[in-house]
Amino acid sequence: MSVQDVLWIVLTVQLSFGLAYFENNQRTQDYDVDKNGSVHHKNWVRNEMMDSLGLYWLKWWINANENSIYFEVTVHTRGFAGLGFSKDGRLARADMVLMWVDDATGHPNVLDCHGALHPSSGPPLQDDTQNYDVLDGKQNGTHTILKFKRKIETCDPFDIPLSADTFKVLWSIGENDPIHGNLDWQGQSRGVKALQLFSPMFTKNSHSIEGIQKWDITVNNVTIDRSMDTLYWCKIVRLPELTGKQHIIGYEPLLSGKYERNVVHHMTLFECQSKIYSGSDPSSWDLWVRSAGTVCNSNLLTPRDWDSCSTPVAVWSLGSDGQFLPPHAGIPMGGASGVSYYMLEIHYDNPDGKESVDHSGFRIHYTPNLRTYDSGILISGVSISETQLIPPGQKKYRSVGICGPSCSSVMFPKDGIKIISGTLHSHQAGRTISLRHVRSGKELNPIIVDENYDYRHQKVHQLANETVVLPGDYLITDCSYETKYRKRPTFGGYSTKEEMCLTFITYYPKIEMSGCYSMTPVREFFEMFRVYQFYSLNMTDVENMFLYNSDYTDYSKQAKNATNKPNSGKTSKEDVIYQESLLNKLVISDPAEFHDRTFLSHLNQLPWHDPLFTKRVEQAFITGTHMTFCRVSKDSLSIPSEIIRYPEFTAYVKPPAACLNYLFTDNEELRSGSSQFFTDFTLSLLLLIQLGLQTTLL
Repeated sequence: MSVQDVLWIVLTVQLSFGLAYFENNQRTQDYDVDKNGSVHHKNWVRNEMMDSLGLYWLKWWINANENSIYFEVTVHTRGFAGLGFSKDGRLARADMVLMWVDDATGHPNVLDCHGALHPSSGPPLQDDTQNYDVLDGKQNGTHTILKFKRKIETCDPFDIPLSADTFKVLWSIGENDPIHGNLDWQGQSRGVKALQLFSPMFTKNSHSIEGIQKWDITVNNVTIDRSMDTLYWCKIVRLPELTGKQHIIGYEPLLSGKYERNVVHHMTLFECQSKIYSGSDPSSWDLWVRSAGTVCNSNLLTPRDWDSCSTPVAVWSLGSDGQFLPPHAGIPMGGASGVSYYMLEIHYDNPDGKESVDHSGFRIHYTPNLRTYDSGILISGVSISETQLIPPGQKKYRSVGICGPSCSSVMFPKDGIKIISGTLHSHQAGRTISLRHVRSGKELNPIIVDENYDYRHQKVHQLANETVVLPGDYLITDCSYETKYRKRPTFGGYSTKEEMCLTFITYYPKIEMSGCYSMTPVREFFEMFRVYQFYSLNMTDVENMFLYNSDYTDYSKQAKNATNKPNSGKTSKEDVIYQESLLNKLVISDPAEFHDRTFLSHLNQLPWHDPLFTKRVEQAFITGTHMTFCRVSKDSLSIPSEIIRYPEFTAYVKPPAACLNYLFTDNEELRSGSSQFFTDFTLSLLLLIQLGLQTTLL
């Protein structure tokens, strides 16, 4: 074995424990506790393996006093390393930096660059202003290590201002040092990884814990046929034998096959209250444990008792690595008051018509060494229903889900709950999601904001500063969608071609609440579009179909059949969704001008191309009435639903950008043009301001 091989093995072992090679790291993660009992994590350090082989490691941390972010890269090369930040993962317009240690002099170099306007325009371009400061760098026979920093906001039009959003972090490895004048990024290896740069991240090794055990929960050979575009599959499992109460400290996904070929879109593990329904046979649960499972949310196939499986304990979405909790909180399992059964729900998304057999699930990490607080997960946002509507052809259209005082005043403890983290969830049209917080008529700082949401990269947003939510507070999940290239309305639903607007909130102390949702009241939804009655169905029947997932055939024996069928030709999967939609079965009788038209057909004829009309619809849905639901763990619906108006409050105003040039960062053409434009514009603006002041003084 060569000396280089030995060094490589040593480096790999060190990195596996989150240590930086050749570095004496003085930062020790700690935390403060404020007067409300909320934890504020300080001095945290993130360390991420950027590739699948451990050739490129990126470490970073925030220095809030300096408004700076520090980076350290350790790369298996004696050539160059590239690092970049992008909203969409493309090299074009990316904020980039090239790094290397000169082979001749040993001098470390960090070069601030940006991607050309078009990828075909050539290699990255050097920035006029260099905003990365190199701190240290060295190399040995196999590896290059560089440490550098930059301001979070540099006021350079070619640098992306860093934030809590999800960024696509680009990386590249080159065999040789860059040749003078040649900034070619295309090295021997390159890739992209979605990261949240402002979030700490906890792992099994964040704090020394003895006695950690694992529990693997998977489905058994679920077959996904080519014809299945969307499938929700549920499997009941029994808690393993435990010696008293334990704490779940984290969980990871167990995915079948390679990531790029996997059809698993979303997974949730729920607690089941097996004694919730009178007359239920307790022995049925053990029978279900031995079965392979069945289709979820089916009136015909899903046992009614499974409705009691409503409290999440583990959540995974596409692009996530799972979650580990901070050292003072753990999700309880087992013990005298714990549940015995859990339900694993897996959402399969199969748009390409693949045939596969799946055995995915979770690996649960737990310990008998109990932590200070019992933690829980609750779901908040828009109730999944076709009453959530997103018009076609929209660059930005918002929907909101409200968790209001009907839940928080009743279920939250006097001192409130403390939010640890949140997973934001929508489907393909989602672009921006935030979890907003309102108290006493004033909106506080948003708890979570991701203005660069990507449904393919739904990582947990771990909070550096926990947020207290008190009884009487509102939580508002606010989602923005883009449907520029869609020709028909998009509705709320379970397929990725339909939409959701949810936040999975991890918090403590645990309360007996699993969900807090809202939706547009059914009657108001139809009246919004001047529809008041359907053939042979009164509006109460229609409301029941939406609220309780009732079968249309139970109400429609006398209903008029005027289903809107797609045009002749090949039927797309979107056509199938529209054909099966309840809105496509409801035939309008009042008003007369719309009679004999399905409600779906009626929606398709509305002037969605008119921005004033669409804006009125958006605002009417947001500021109008909302039906709120408080789902309690011990009962399927113990707190009655309530119809409320959107709360009146003073909205939170984001602080103005510290940098003038950032006013134009949304305009990609300007941002990627010549920096001379910004220089000229800034000088002109300053001159105008000076002239204005002189005029005022005169």
